[in-house]
Amino acid sequence: MAAAGFTEELTCAVCLSLYQDPVALPCQHSFCAKCISDAWDHSESMCGVNCPQCRRNFNPRPSLVKNHTLQNIVEMYSQCQPTAPAAGPSTMMCEYCIDSPSPAVKTCLKCETSFCSHHLQPHLTERIYKDHGLIEPIADFTTRQCPTHKKVLVFYCEQDKECVCMSCTVMGKHKSHSLLTVEEAKDKIKGKLQSEGNNLREHQDDCTRKQLSLKQQESEIKRHIKEMKEKLLTEFSGWRKQLEEDEKTVLKMIDDEEHRVLSCIKSESDSLVEKMDKLQLIDKESQDQDQKDALSFIQDVKQLLERSNIYAYNRVFQYGTVNRGQYVDYVDDDYILLSQAHRNTTSQDTRVDLSTITASFDMKMNKYQKYQRSILETIASKSRQFHQLQVQPFVSAWDRLSFPIQ
Repeated sequence: MAAAGFTEELTCAVCLSLYQDPVALPCQHSFCAKCISDAWDHSESMCGVNCPQCRRNFNPRPSLVKNHTLQNIVEMYSQCQPTAPAAGPSTMMCEYCIDSPSPAVKTCLKCETSFCSHHLQPHLTERIYKDHGLIEPIADFTTRQCPTHKKVLVFYCEQDKECVCMSCTVMGKHKSHSLLTVEEAKDKIKGKLQSEGNNLREHQDDCTRKQLSLKQQESEIKRHIKEMKEKLLTEFSGWRKQLEEDEKTVLKMIDDEEHRVLSCIKSESDSLVEKMDKLQLIDKESQDQDQKDALSFIQDVKQLLERSNIYAYNRVFQYGTVNRGQYVDYVDDDYILLSQAHRNTTSQDTRVDLSTITASFDMKMNKYQKYQRSILETIASKSRQFHQLQVQPFVSAWDRLSFPIQ
């Protein structure tokens, strides 16, 4: 049993405090020994005494039997409770205690008076106070009084939806209005409040379902986003890999073309150096011929002129025109064929040609369109899926309230 339930079971119905020396009556109800004795002292008559709880009559007045079991339970319960702080200046005091004020335990709405456990006994035992309402002690009665007539609010005006006093129903603006007692109004308003509470609980269920739907939508969005990212990463990775391969291919083709042209240039440059060396040698030999006798000069000069004419014809063939007249006495047909063959083997193209690279790369660029189409299709497909994940809006719980709470 909860602590609040224990407290209620161990509370005296007269003083509304924990039992002090509890005693049991023949009807099995228990009270503090002092509380029941004082109550009977004030209410005892020729008809005997009554139980404050069940109103059973006892005549003659029965003897009080101490309830030891209940006393032990109260003591153990008290030891387990934290020490209550001392009553402060705001604690309500009994208005009937003169010499030694005691804390009030209840306030009577009809008497507009607060009572301690001792002075509260008549309200608990005498029938004349049966219709007096008891509440927890309060200090300010203005909240329960009519601001116009300064009387207790006992009725509820249904037209104006406010509590009124007796004078308001006779001479005030609420004279001809439909009136309910505050208890009747409480039951009626409570019923409406319960109805609206049911509506709120239904809408709370709707909100719960909507929240679950939102969580599902969140999960779906995360899943689709993850799938789209993975697919795009694959597409971009393939595109990037292909670009890297094409980059290497194009750069290699450019390097190869560079190597080819530079090799041609170097080859021709080396050939020219070799020719220059041979021409210098021929020139030197021709100068040495002057020192020889006539017969040796005639015999050696023919071979020297043939060697010289070979390089002369090569130069003429390489740069354009041929004037064979001046060499006709020294050049035969075999020499002409040899010179033409030599020219064909030594003439090389030293221009940089990038047309092949341009055509190759243009073909590769056309292949990239498939990556572009695939990426755009992936995004468009996911866009259509996201459009289908819309959650319908719902009405706020407060918008569904039909009863104004005041």
